[in-house]
Amino acid sequence: MTNSGDVTDALEVLGNEIRVSILRELAEADGPLSFTELRERSGVRDTGKFNYHLKKLCSYFVREAEGGYELGHAGSRVIAAADPQMMSNAEGRDAETDGGEPETETCPVCGEKDCEKLFHVHLTPPWR
Repeated sequence: MTNSGDVTDALEVLGNEIRVSILRELAEADGPLSFTELRERSGVRDTGKFNYHLKKLCSYFVREAEGGYELGHAGSRVIAAADPQMMSNAEGRDAETDGGEPETETCPVCGEKDCEKLFHVHLTPPWR
């Protein structure tokens, strides 16, 4: 069973303008963004400050990928809940880029294809 503190911690991470802008920039990107590119797009000059906020997001909502950072499953769900139009635009861009239908994603929590749940109870960081 998930500790309610874990959910509170995850939602607390979202309570910062810089972190929300990082999520939005990742949602608008065509692929993974490097640390520097993401920092510049987010408008944060201080590298240390940006690194602090990015690490907080990596606990729950962002993942490192080849070539930089991208939204994790929970990060995509947060953006979809906050701004559904942004995610549908991003999915449309992916289909245009690939020349086909948007790729179906298997939920890393429940294993279902195209899981419609915005949040699962399992918001524990992977290192716990």
